[in-house]
Order: sequence, then C-alpha cells, then structure tokens
Amino acid sequence: MNMPSTSTAAKSAPSKRQAVAGPQPARASRRAGKRMLIQFALVSIAAALLISCMTFVLDPFQFYRKATWYSPVFTGEQRYQNPGLARNYPYDTIILGTSMTENFLPSEVGEALGGQALKLSMRGSTADEQFKIASLALETGKVKRVLWGLDYFALKNPDEGTDANFPDYLYDDIWWNDYKYWFNYSAYESFARGIAKSLLGGTPQNIEYLYNWNDEATYGSDQVMNAYDRARNTEHYFGVNEEPIEQVQHHFNTYVLSLVEAYPDVEFIVYYPPYSILRQKLWQDTNPARYSNQLEMKTWMFQQLNRYGNTQVYDFQAEVDWTYDFSVFKDLSHHSQDINSRITWAISEGDVRYKVTPDNVEAFTERLSKQVDTVLIVGKEARSVEVRIAENGEPVHFTSRKMPDETELMVPVKEAVKALGISAVYDAGKITLSDQASVAELTVDSTNAWGWSSKEDSKKEAAAAEITLQHAPYISEGRTMIPLLQTAELLGYQVEVKKLDHYTLQFVLKGPAS
Repeated sequence: MNMPSTSTAAKSAPSKRQAVAGPQPARASRRAGKRMLIQFALVSIAAALLISCMTFVLDPFQFYRKATWYSPVFTGEQRYQNPGLARNYPYDTIILGTSMTENFLPSEVGEALGGQALKLSMRGSTADEQFKIASLALETGKVKRVLWGLDYFALKNPDEGTDANFPDYLYDDIWWNDYKYWFNYSAYESFARGIAKSLLGGTPQNIEYLYNWNDEATYGSDQVMNAYDRARNTEHYFGVNEEPIEQVQHHFNTYVLSLVEAYPDVEFIVYYPPYSILRQKLWQDTNPARYSNQLEMKTWMFQQLNRYGNTQVYDFQAEVDWTYDFSVFKDLSHHSQDINSRITWAISEGDVRYKVTPDNVEAFTERLSKQVDTVLIVGKEARSVEVRIAENGEPVHFTSRKMPDETELMVPVKEAVKALGISAVYDAGKITLSDQASVAELTVDSTNAWGWSSKEDSKKEAAAAEITLQHAPYISEGRTMIPLLQTAELLGYQVEVKKLDHYTLQFVLKGPAS
C-alpha cells in the first residue's frame, strides 16, 4: 500500500493556526459591533437621564414645583403652563374661560371677591378643556371660589385637531407618562426665550399679567367694522354644522354642572361674557340656529345652576353701554381689560342689573333679542332704532333697514305702505303714495319730491309743494327703499325723535288724525 510522503501531507493539510485564522476577523467585527451598540445604548440612556434630570431640576413649566431659585419664566402656552400653576401656586379663587377672561387682573379679582385669585384661562378652549384644568385645581383642595366666563361656543363639540394635541399627561397623576414633558424641546425653547428677554432688558414676566393682551390690542370702530365685514363673508359655513341644542346641553351637564354637584362647598360664579352687538347680529343673520340656541341656553343653564345653593349667575350681554361701545372692542367679541374690571366689581357688589334670578331670567333674553332686532349701523357706530306708528303703537318690523344718519331710516316701500296704511302707485321709477288727506310723489335716485292735498283733483302747481329729500329712494336687492321719516312728513305725519339713551333711538310717527 502506497502512503503519501510526509512532505506532500504537510503541504495538503492546513495548520491549526491557518484553520483558526480564517473566520477570526468576522468574529472580531461582531464583537466590536456589540460593543458599539452597548456603548450607544449606555450613552442614550445617560443622555435621557441627563435630560430628564435637567427637566426635573429646571422645570420650565413649573410642573413639579414653583420656581424659587430663579425668577419664574412663564409661557403663553396655557394648556401646558396651567397645570403647574394649579398644582404649585397659592390661591383660593380660580378664573376659568376662553380669551374673554384673559384680561382679568388676579389681584383685582382677589380684592373684589375676597381671596387670592389665579387665572387659568385658555384661549379658544372648549368646555372639556376647561373641565380638565378646573378638575385639577379643585382636586388640590385649595379652591373656595370659581369665576367662570362661560361662552356658548365653548359648549360645542370639541375640535378634533385641538383635542388630539391636548397634553393630558400633564393633568393626570401618572408619573411615568411625564416623559412627554421631559423630552419636550418646546419647553426649553419657551424657557430660553424668557431668559433671553430678561437678559436683554425686557419687561419681567409677571403672573399678574400672564396671558393678558390688553396693551397689545388696538380697539375701536375700524377694528370692529373690518371684522364685521370679513365675518359676513366667511361665517355662513358655520351655520351648516351647528350642533343640536340637546348636544350642547349634554356638554354643559358633563363639563360644568358635574363640577357644581361634585364640589358643594365651592362657590361657582358663572357669567355670560359681553360681545359687541354686531357679533350677536351676525349670528342672527348668518347662523340663526346658533343665535336661537344660545338665547335658549342662557335661560336653560341658569335653571340648571339655580337648583344648587353654591351658584350665582350674571348676564352682561345686554349691557348697551358696553356692547354698543366699539371703543372697547378689538373685534366682534374681544373686549378690553376695562370691561373685565367692570365685570369684577359688578359681581362683587351683586349688582342687580346683571345678576340673574328666577324672576328676571327671561327679561335678559328678551332685552338682548330686542337689541339685536333693532340694531343698525350708522357710519361706524351701532344704534338701536325702533319705529312706532302712534305714541302707544306696537313697534313696526321691517325686513330691511338702512340708516344713512340719525335723521332718516330707509325701508322697503311696500312695507312702509303697509305700516302707514296708505296706497301706492308705481310708474317708471315714480312712486305715488296717498292717504285720505295727502299725496306724495317720489322718484327713484332723485332727491326731488312733491306733496299736496289729496282733495285736489290732480297735482296743480299752486297746490303742490316741492321739497328736497335728504336721501333719495333707491333700489337694492330688488326692493325699492324710501326715506320713511321724510315721506311720512310729506303725508302729514308728525315725526317725533326720541333719544332714549346715547345708543337708542325711537321714531314715533303720529298721523294727521292722532
């Protein structure tokens, strides 16, 4: 048997060193990769712990404790700032509501109502959001009084987009979901801006003026009228999606009344914020469902709240001196700090002009409804204008009214004819109006008019009197509009102008037989 030579075997058989040397680089690479992953994980954990500890120590939103070793830096992000304020600041009175409540001064509210107030407003908030911050504050046991500005639109369905982004983790007692706060870069962004502002000599932040926008706003007729013109073109959409009133009532029961029931030893002062009268008028014109619902809800909410001994309700929405005064509004709804102050002191005094009781609850709604029905724009101001035929006659309703100035009212000719009980003949732009005693002839787009006695067989130069109208008749949206007051005078009516107050006018038309 032939055996291979030693030299051949040595050549063909790999050495032990050669056999091991082949896969060694792959194993080393895997070990190095593992070490890198472990190192990366350790560094990541260390970084996360560092950031978490830094957030806990710095606590930008004062979520864990009130700032003591550095000057407090507040953020305007109310949904993030409010939980820390409610947990860590001293108070016995809380202020709740939308942007209508942002201009309250806590020190003033505390002085007026007797206590220490903390503002927990949230601009654009719905009732469920207000419920969350109210619940958090009430659970601390510090609250003796709640001042709640309750807007009707806050009781509508929560906005899905806003609600999805609400930081619920800041409002619960589950500590392990606070990681969303620990790694929230915007907290540091806001914190850094506040520090930079202080270092650069900016006005120090003060909890007294937190969320307050009074000094940043521009108020006046221009702002209100511009907002009104824009809204007339954009708000028709909302009327299509108005919730049924039963749904709104359910939200009130769930998010407001439930707290009144749960905390019988806490005083709940609910008030209906005043808007400019044009806000109410716009709802009536573009969203009648909302307008009707909010009137009904005011009475209904009072009736629910009045069943409990720890509630008071105030209604400021029909206060003419506020709602018609555009100098205190920056748009259709938002009023100045001065109005917040007036609300504060009216509530502290239990002012009977605004305090709702079972005996006057309907009167508040009737008064506001009448104001909306009679409001007119004169230039850039609002006036409540009423027309009566005879001293004790019922107010006359016109489907369209324009007031070029305080001396005249333009109304549809057919409705004027019906109100005055006269007859009319139309002929190629000429309008001849007559009753048993007088005749008046007007011409569309002309200020020339004639008046004469109807006892004459025809218009005669000797009998007819020519006058110049201050405002010519015109056609608008298919209707002929005529100057009611001068036309009535042509027909022998005595026109009495009563200025009941700065914003309220009453025209009394007394016929020849009156």
